[in-house]
Amino acid sequence: MDVLKLANRKYRWRRRLVLALSTTSLLLMGPAGTTWTRIVNSQVQDDGVFETEMNKGLDLLRRHRYEDALKSFKHANEMHEKKCAECFYGMAQAYQGLQAYKNVIESCDKAIELAANDTELMAQAYNLKGIALQSQTEIKDLKKQQIVEGVFRQGLALNAELPILHYNLGITLLRESRDAEGIAELKKYIQLQPDGSDAGTASKMIENPRRAREAYAPDFSITTSEGEYIALDDLRGRVVLLDFWGTWCPPCVASVPSLRDMHKRYAKEKSFVMISVSVHDEEDKWRGFIFKNQMDWSQFRDRDGKMQRAFRVDKFPTYILIDHEGIVRFRASGLSFEREAALNEAIHKQIKIVAKTGPAE
Repeated sequence: MDVLKLANRKYRWRRRLVLALSTTSLLLMGPAGTTWTRIVNSQVQDDGVFETEMNKGLDLLRRHRYEDALKSFKHANEMHEKKCAECFYGMAQAYQGLQAYKNVIESCDKAIELAANDTELMAQAYNLKGIALQSQTEIKDLKKQQIVEGVFRQGLALNAELPILHYNLGITLLRESRDAEGIAELKKYIQLQPDGSDAGTASKMIENPRRAREAYAPDFSITTSEGEYIALDDLRGRVVLLDFWGTWCPPCVASVPSLRDMHKRYAKEKSFVMISVSVHDEEDKWRGFIFKNQMDWSQFRDRDGKMQRAFRVDKFPTYILIDHEGIVRFRASGLSFEREAALNEAIHKQIKIVAKTGPAE
């Protein structure tokens, strides 16, 4: 992982920040790799208190403590009479983590206004602004997609060599059904960053542009509690229910009888697969719980949170239904009779579709 690098001078200091944020690329609604967003080449007076506050904010961002990071960036901004472009960009990233997209856009606009000749910071701010706009835009809303396209092009006009802007512009063009142009941008991204974290996703969209227009599930592979290796590619042709839960979560525990009944109901249905993904659980407690409660379907403990991050799960329980093509067709969080009924209806609908298209292998 890249880290903050400081180069101190007598009166000036330069920061290069690389922060891990899942929201740097547009496919946060579906498959997305972790990418990086940068604050670069900004020079300010050598103010020790300011520097300490900024670095505090950056560290909090890296630890996903967005509200605390926001406070640090605001404090640093006040030290510079609320005219610090870098502070506003840090605030924008904190707001992005909080999904406060309107505030992201406003903070990016301020960063751009104050960035003077720092074209790299401005390009990054346009990138983040475009992502925030996209987060508020329906995939099939052509007019708004064109607005998003314009923002990414503004960023590229400032820095045509910033790979992530080509990637995000490519996705936007594909969503506008301008496949040839979108593919060209994605190829440019791969050319500039062949080992980039989104290179694999870009290649898949080049091969199948529909991936930019549909909520395809992120690729995943797991080894279950019974030692079975399962990958998303192995599940093509089947309907997959992912249940994100934890033994520490009362609503999750309360939902187990319903899940057990669901497993029994579809036990003979070869086109349906259930996988429960345990988050933030200790192994012994997790194994004891699934044994005691006869959770006889596929079980996986998400030790490093990779599955949770890939599917952007922050509420528990969360149910995600993936169809036979790998597209997310249903998502719900929490426990209620209405959600249970809606989930069962969605499963039944997708199983019927599989039956019409042919049995799963």
